[in-house]
Amino acid sequence: MLVKSFAQYQKEGHGIWVQRSSHGMHNRLEEHRHDFIELVYVVHGEGHHKINEEWYSIHSGDVYAILPGESHCYLDVHESGLEIINCLFQPETVRAAWPELDGELSELAYVAPFFNELKHLPRRLQLTHVQSGGVIGLLESVIQEGKAREPGFELLNRLKLIELLVRLSRFVLEEQSAPKGYRPLASGHEILVRRVRQYLETNFQQKLTGDSLAKEFNISQRHLNRVFKQETGSSITGMLQQIRIERAKHLLRETPKSIEAIALAVGFSDTSFFTRLFSRMVGNTPGSFRKQKQNRKIS
Repeated sequence: MLVKSFAQYQKEGHGIWVQRSSHGMHNRLEEHRHDFIELVYVVHGEGHHKINEEWYSIHSGDVYAILPGESHCYLDVHESGLEIINCLFQPETVRAAWPELDGELSELAYVAPFFNELKHLPRRLQLTHVQSGGVIGLLESVIQEGKAREPGFELLNRLKLIELLVRLSRFVLEEQSAPKGYRPLASGHEILVRRVRQYLETNFQQKLTGDSLAKEFNISQRHLNRVFKQETGSSITGMLQQIRIERAKHLLRETPKSIEAIALAVGFSDTSFFTRLFSRMVGNTPGSFRKQKQNRKIS
């Protein structure tokens, strides 16, 4: 059985490593072990998660903890596709954050086991949609810090890891105190749409197609279009056009760039189509929109 090591990340200066990954028909993950702790956040997908000899159903919003030496793999995810965010680190990274464990810290479910017995780390936690949003944002900020590698990034990411563990511990307390059936669990569709919208916001200037987005999120194009329309009331194409036009309005207001240059900058290769679409969505041609905004500034 394959055994993965944290040494490769340490060599690159990382004390914590967070990554997105997808598993499905063309990217199956064989059963394996590792010498580090892995926290898995399930963004989207269905199937089963096998940890040692135990089986767990996979749901969006799940957080799983796999300890050093434990084996795990994902099964039955080839149809729906599985999108996860992995947070990898060694126990020593957490222990170094506190001189000793006392007071309220001993009550934190995702902190105390690092100072007592790791086996007591919660195996699985289901997050609400509100909790999921905060966790995704925190994990993605770690990814960005790791990519940018600006001075102090390793320290910031260690602090973010501690914040993550404290947040998860609070969620455990909230779950314990909430009435049964009261917690609105994270919706896989809601999380998927949030991720797609963020992707569109970040990559609007590129050539984006339904097929390329389906591959990016490891699901069928038909399913992606249906879910997006169901959750937002808009098609993906309509949302992308809206984002591009809003960016174009900003460039028209704030820069002296030509209409042709702005069209290209926001992802339109055909200036005539851009002008017609802008006029239909805004009620003015790009040139008229710019003149109106300039006149208001002067007056």
